[in-house]
Amino acid sequence: MKKWILLLSLFWMQIPLKAQPPRPPATPNDTLKSVEYRVDGRLTFRIYAPKASQVTVTGDFAKEYGPKNLVKNEIGVWTYITLEKVVPDIYTYDFIVDGVKTLDPKNTLIKEGENAYSNLIEIPGAASKYASFQDFPHGKLEKVWFHSKVTGKTTRFHVYTPPGYEKMKEKLPVLYLQHGGGDNDASWSSAGRAHIIMDNLLAEGKCKPMLVVMPMGHPSAGFYMNPGLTEDPYYRQMFEEIMPLVHSKYAVYTDRWHTAYAGLSMGGLQALNMAIFAPEKFGYVLPLSTGYFPPQIKMLEEKYASALKNPEINRLKLFWIAMGGEKDIAYNNGLAVNALFDRYGIKYQTNTYDAGHTFITWRHNLVEFAPLLFKD
Repeated sequence: MKKWILLLSLFWMQIPLKAQPPRPPATPNDTLKSVEYRVDGRLTFRIYAPKASQVTVTGDFAKEYGPKNLVKNEIGVWTYITLEKVVPDIYTYDFIVDGVKTLDPKNTLIKEGENAYSNLIEIPGAASKYASFQDFPHGKLEKVWFHSKVTGKTTRFHVYTPPGYEKMKEKLPVLYLQHGGGDNDASWSSAGRAHIIMDNLLAEGKCKPMLVVMPMGHPSAGFYMNPGLTEDPYYRQMFEEIMPLVHSKYAVYTDRWHTAYAGLSMGGLQALNMAIFAPEKFGYVLPLSTGYFPPQIKMLEEKYASALKNPEINRLKLFWIAMGGEKDIAYNNGLAVNALFDRYGIKYQTNTYDAGHTFITWRHNLVEFAPLLFKD
């Protein structure tokens, strides 16, 4: 036996050990800091793309939205420095390299959309604390998957439960928080920081504990701009599948007075439809940065005047319509909707946060309206 062990040892000693694969040569990308907040309050963007011929960056960090040209240096690093100071907050940005949207390879902080991703940059400071992790108790954020009979597809929604939910003896009210066109059910928690905002508001005693449900707003392809609940399968999915599933899975109230619905942009149109065509299901409706287009306004008055006269609309405890100021791309549509409601005697409140059609606006909307919900 010892002889065999000795022979095997000698055999293995004759086999050369395989070398580790060689490391790739060093590049400027190895130590590159792709986004940097400067001491003068401006932002620097960098990306290593030595073979590219053009690189731009877009995002809501700029006062004027649009592509900004980066300049290439002799080692292949492209750079852009904002012209103006950037207030501490959370911002989205996208690199476009030779016409192709390119995720920042040096940044893992992302916003998830329906068909694409964008990068995020968080600038720490007093102005961004509202949406930043604090030394407070934190709730849970989970994904709920289900097979939809309405669409025949498997889909999901995100749910936030407040700190200590598992030990709560009382049921919770529910806020349904809807994303906009092109985004998905993860957008309100990634770019919107809804769960972090709620943690911070609760820790400061500024709002009631509530369940926050963030559904997928595109159950099928396409945008549905018309008023009503029959054209878009989203409404059937909400009423027949998502809401019943929430009611069965979580300890929540199911009556309208403990149910709120808020949505931004496309989700804001869905909120308007909820208020006009299903007000009896909600106590609070909050459309953000939205409004029907002129053909839809005309359709409402010609085809749905009776719905506009439904007294249940004015029984809403809060009908809160917010915009992102005159820079908001939905600004004029929003004014037209308000004028329509005025003609039909529909009561509503307005709010403005002047950051345009961006998640900066919508995060601050959430900070303002969450404390208004479910008051005794």
